[in-house]
This record gives sequence, structure tokens and C-alpha cells, in this order.
Amino acid sequence: MTSSSEPVRRRTLRQPALFDGRGIHGNLEARLVVEPAGAGTGLVASMAGSPHAPLPLTTENANPLESVRRTVMAGENGERFEQLEHIMAALAACGVTDAALTQTGPEPPFLGGGSKEYTEGLVAAGFAELEGSVAPLVVDRPLHLADGEAELVATPFDGLRLSVFVEFPGTVVGSAGFSLEITPESFLAEAAPARTFALESDLEALWKAGLARGGTLENAVVFNAREYLNPKLFFEDEVVRHKVIDLLGDLALVGRPLRGHFWAWRAGHQSHVRFARMLAEEYGS
Repeated sequence: MTSSSEPVRRRTLRQPALFDGRGIHGNLEARLVVEPAGAGTGLVASMAGSPHAPLPLTTENANPLESVRRTVMAGENGERFEQLEHIMAALAACGVTDAALTQTGPEPPFLGGGSKEYTEGLVAAGFAELEGSVAPLVVDRPLHLADGEAELVATPFDGLRLSVFVEFPGTVVGSAGFSLEITPESFLAEAAPARTFALESDLEALWKAGLARGGTLENAVVFNAREYLNPKLFFEDEVVRHKVIDLLGDLALVGRPLRGHFWAWRAGHQSHVRFARMLAEEYGS
């Protein structure tokens, strides 16, 4: 069954949404403001007080080589935007096509470690329909990417569904899969609360690399061979559900609503970005 290719009405926020907290990697205070934008703006990001033009949050400005443990966006002026995938997932799930993001540093606030607070903040701000429409990216035939151990596939589907699979042999997580048809309601209930995660034995190396310095057992799931270190999980399969957030946020870089079933095995931000580029090239940006 081929997905509907009907144009989608452009959508922005009714009023600004403000988020304050600390970045997960640098552990610095951070503020992110998501503001309404005019039709055709797309999703763009700026540094507060910067004289430079906003950076389009698209595949062209994503750097897969640097996108380790987070997605890195960079423009020609040297400004970097890291870890935007969680807010991008919330915007995509809510159907926002046009919005201006302004932040105070390279990272936005990490908040609860997933997309729940972002999604709730966008819903509280409200949405406004804009003039004009955008053609969705419709998967009308299978598309496959093999990227090292990662594999990603797109198949036709009348809607948007993500199916993700992780493998952590010898740990409490083991092998797990999760599939979700994305609507604002399903995303908020079934995926958005799921926090980022790390293997306990990887933490020292992450800290030495300047990553995860703002991580806690409140905003991240940490596990080892025998157990989860967190006192409580939001879902028994929270680790794999978080991959829905990461995949949706990275695929949003194609800059168009998605219509298809997207599958990812053992994938991370680097392979997500490469697949998003492949989709944009295959179907036009």
C-alpha cells in the first residue's frame, strides 16, 4: 500500500515555548526558545545575540562524522548546535513545519533526558496553521542502507511508523525491539518519556571525551550486565523506546513530513544522519 502524497498544511507555534536547564554533555546552564515562524521558514536554529543568519536544520548542515552520542549541526560561520534531536522529534511528532529555535550555547537543556518536556511545552504553547503546504516525503519503494553494523530500511506505509531494534549482548538489556505508529498522542504516551541511556562500563570513557557530564540517574538510564542502576524505569523497555526519539529527530532533518515505515537495527546518530541524507537525495529535498 502506497502512502498518501497529499500536501500537508504548514504549521507553526501559536506562541513561544521556553525551556531552561543544563546541557547533558557540557553540564552548562542552557536556554532554548522555540518561536513561531512564517510559512517556508522551515526549522532553523540561531545562537542568542548572534549576527549570523539562522541555520536550517536540514541534512546539508548535519555532520555524521561528528555525530557520536548526539547529532551535530554546523554552519559555515562556525556555530555548532548539538543534541537537537530530542526537540526535533517533538516538533516532528507535533507536525510543526516552521519554527525558529534560539539557544544560549551549543547544547539545549537536556531536561528529563527524552522528549516529554519538549512535547508538553510545544502543546502548551499551541499551534497555528499557516498559508501554504509542503509535500510529504512518501516512501513508495523499499530503500536500504547498510552502515557498518547498522542497517536502516524504509518501506511504504500509509502514515508514519518507526521500528527500532537494539542489541547489547551480555547486559540486562540484551536484544530488544519496539514499533510505534507516530501521532502526537502516541509519541507523548509511548516514546517521549524514554530517557537516553549508557552502559555503566562506558561512562569513564564518555567523561574523558567531554560527554555526558550532566548525566544523572534521573535523566539517563544506566545499565550493566546484571541490572539497571536507576531506582525506577518509565518503561521496562525504556532503552529501545528512546531510540524512537533519536530516529524521529534525526529523520526530521529531511525537512518534510514523512510517510512510510522506517526500520533501524543497531543504528545511532551517525547512521541516522546518513540515512536521512539518502532519503532526501532519493526523493528530493
